[in-house]
Amino acid sequence: MLMLRARLAGAALCAVLAGCAPSAQTDVQTAIAEVSSRSVQIPDYPQANRTYLSFSGAHGFQVTYLAAGGASHLWYPGNQQALKGAYKRDTIGGRDAMCWRYGAQTYNPVTKQGGGKFACQSMELTRKTVVAQLRGDPFRLATGKLPYRLARCTAPREFSFDRARFSC
Repeated sequence: MLMLRARLAGAALCAVLAGCAPSAQTDVQTAIAEVSSRSVQIPDYPQANRTYLSFSGAHGFQVTYLAAGGASHLWYPGNQQALKGAYKRDTIGGRDAMCWRYGAQTYNPVTKQGGGKFACQSMELTRKTVVAQLRGDPFRLATGKLPYRLARCTAPREFSFDRARFSC
């Protein structure tokens, strides 16, 4: 079972437009509020040929390698292989946005939506989810293979960030 990297705005959209269950909506709203209150840790995000660690209460830790040419490779908690996808910057409603697309067979456990189409959120919120970065593809995510199964609440030790502040 593959899961799609969901961004919190997509979760908010689900909660507002699709009428997610009240408990899920509350959890998503809490995660969005927490992320929104953060300062940006990596102001030059996104840059090609970098691996980023993001964190939200809704998803836990996620690792994404952004390759040149718009290819992305996601290491999502619990997955057995990296998800190949695409990323792009866009403007939505006059605001900078970050968008991702993963295969139609993927599933976002937070928004309960399938993949196949670009899902976008504000660049500001996206940048606030990113807590650390590494140059290149040190985990070789572009191969599709993962070094190990990522636990939701445990970030790879290779990243340097405030582990007390960003945790489940």
